[in-house]
Amino acid sequence: MVRQRVVLGSSGDDERARGAARRLRDEGQEIVYVGGHQSPEQLVRTAIAEDAAAIVVDGDAQAMARIAELCAELGAAEVLVTPLDVRPDAPRSP
Repeated sequence: MVRQRVVLGSSGDDERARGAARRLRDEGQEIVYVGGHQSPEQLVRTAIAEDAAAIVVDGDAQAMARIAELCAELGAAEVLVTPLDVRPDAPRSP
């Protein structure tokens, strides 16, 4: 498994995000945990500053879309944006 830096946060309460951060850390990922009540702008700027490969966020579809949009606007289109609970039908960035 290739170790990658992942920014993990929540647009609301961070209870689920804290648990996910621990699981991903235990799986070998390098986690940059930013906590709850983060705006899409805060998450994207953190990912850029930390040179992260992915943003995992506990948020709604609107927040996810805005994060992907900001990544493209700010030159970080290669950053994978994924929801916290990955389901086959969950929105993901290309």
